[in-house]
Amino acid sequence: MTYRGLGFDPTPGSLDAVAQTIAQLRAAADALTSVAPAVRTAARHAASWQGAAADAFRTGLPAADTGRLHTAIPVLERWAGTLAENKRRTEDLDARARRARRALDDARDALQDKQNALDLAATPAAAASASVEVAAATDRVAAAETALQEVLSEARDLARAHQRSADEVADALDPGNAPPAAPSSAVRALAGALNRTSRVSASLAALVSPGTFTAPPDGAVAAVLGEAR
Repeated sequence: MTYRGLGFDPTPGSLDAVAQTIAQLRAAADALTSVAPAVRTAARHAASWQGAAADAFRTGLPAADTGRLHTAIPVLERWAGTLAENKRRTEDLDARARRARRALDDARDALQDKQNALDLAATPAAAASASVEVAAATDRVAAAETALQEVLSEARDLARAHQRSADEVADALDPGNAPPAAPSSAVRALAGALNRTSRVSASLAALVSPGTFTAPPDGAVAAVLGEAR
């Protein structure tokens, strides 16, 4: 989304997508917890099975540890609060920027009128009076420009703070320093719930990458990722 007054969106991210993601992560963690007894039974019965098929079977078993998923939920909940507050500040800044732009347009129009009056002045006295009014109108334009730039500067500061917060979320979600080889399209879609940055994509992908846990046959991971598209 681009805000008309600011000319850009300093706080990208979707509150609805974050809420949906939290619900999906919670559902996935609950689902994986419920299959843990079956996973342990399957692993126990397959302990003596050898060969390529056995290896493939054991690789496909979901891990019972859902700690990382449960850890991610409060991180995303805190991000939802940050995102909501940043969105509110963006709305306020955009409203101020739109007012500042209108004031600047009015000041420029007034300056043009005063300049026209100076150009058409028929006597030295009229010209002198018009010159004073042009100078005052010029000052009003400069003040309006400064007011607009101050709002835009606040928006840029907010954008930087928003990005730092998104980076902190990525760090909190990252289960290790090594990023996954290639985040899937579903993971990239989920990353959009936070902020469209490759670091967040990498952290979310690491959270649910093979080696952290593998999706059980009923598609628990798809339930986490698929509907965030």
